[in-house]
Amino acid sequence: MQRNWIAIIFLSILVCSPVLAVGPNDTGYERRISMNVEQADIRTVLRSIAEFSGTNIVAGSEVTGPVTVLLNNVPWREALDNVLQINDFVAVEDKGVIRVTTHKDIANAAQLEALGTHIYKIKYARAETLKKTLTKLLTDRGKIESDQRANTLIITDIPTVIESMNMIVTELDQPTAQVLVEAKIVQVDASRSQELGVNWSYGNLENPIATTRAGANVDLGINNPTGSFTFGKLQNGIDLNATLSALEEDNSAEVLSQPSVLINDNEDAQITSGKRIPINRLDESGNIITEFYDVAVKLDVTPHINPNNEVLMTLNPEVADLSGEATVAGGIIILTSEVKTTLLVKDGETVVIGGVIRSKEGKLNRRVPLLHAIPLFGRLFDYEVETSDKSEILVFVTPRVIPADMANR
Repeated sequence: MQRNWIAIIFLSILVCSPVLAVGPNDTGYERRISMNVEQADIRTVLRSIAEFSGTNIVAGSEVTGPVTVLLNNVPWREALDNVLQINDFVAVEDKGVIRVTTHKDIANAAQLEALGTHIYKIKYARAETLKKTLTKLLTDRGKIESDQRANTLIITDIPTVIESMNMIVTELDQPTAQVLVEAKIVQVDASRSQELGVNWSYGNLENPIATTRAGANVDLGINNPTGSFTFGKLQNGIDLNATLSALEEDNSAEVLSQPSVLINDNEDAQITSGKRIPINRLDESGNIITEFYDVAVKLDVTPHINPNNEVLMTLNPEVADLSGEATVAGGIIILTSEVKTTLLVKDGETVVIGGVIRSKEGKLNRRVPLLHAIPLFGRLFDYEVETSDKSEILVFVTPRVIPADMANR
């Protein structure tokens, strides 16, 4: 009966001979096999795979039982793994020999094997991050310790695990590209902002938040900032620095801050421009406690470099300001506008975040020279007019990709 099953396997191989022909791209593990057997002895099937692949396969005495296989044009190593898996066997390759055994035998052998320890000095990655990944690959007897100060990993396990760790650590501990994020935080006259050459192509995103802080009432003459963010791109050919300089000369714009930060690919960073204000409040015992709150423009950014050298940026802008209508008893109002979005940007392209409008109300004294000084009638030539100035806060964000080979020099 056994010979019949061998004949069936070999018949399947012969019928599929065009598929089994070894060509320049069909060598080693990639050589393909087709099998069609029913209730065949697994040892006979293993022998056929060994003869077909030219590989040394050794099966322990515990490897027995029937197997039914219907595979068409698959790599022979994949066929072997499937044959073993359905009978809960496992293949272990060592020095060119594939040994077929049970999971229990593998576990028992690991328990008897002497443990080894290796110290890995991590160059680019974070040892603690690698530890979380590599811990899953340890045997029950293995362990990993990390030294954050020296950025090293100390791995103890059986030799086969240590050997596999060598390759995995080498693969994971690679230099990463970085992104230089340059920002300009600008306050510009709302009537002149269109001169900056921004294409507002992304639209509006809204998420206003208002919070009340305890303390003394104040009136800064600044109306509530709007809670709507607008996202756009700087048009090609626009010289932003030159345009801003021209607007600054006639007091139509002011560059509040020009921060920049260097970020590893897929890591987070925050850019902040503003101030911290002290606010006094009374505790339960009646004592005065001073707390500090941020009144600032904040931008959390997470860049991801794609294969086309474009930057997928997750942006989380937040603008906090004091309300000019702080009438809450015993407190002031801090208005916060915040949103989170993801934009795809080319290397060196500038994204613009706008939509936060500030209005400042005031009074301007106007008088007619000489005439305002005439007794009794002078007041007719001396009067006040109410003024309202609107400005917009714009944040310009430019990512610049620094390749891995340049970033780690």
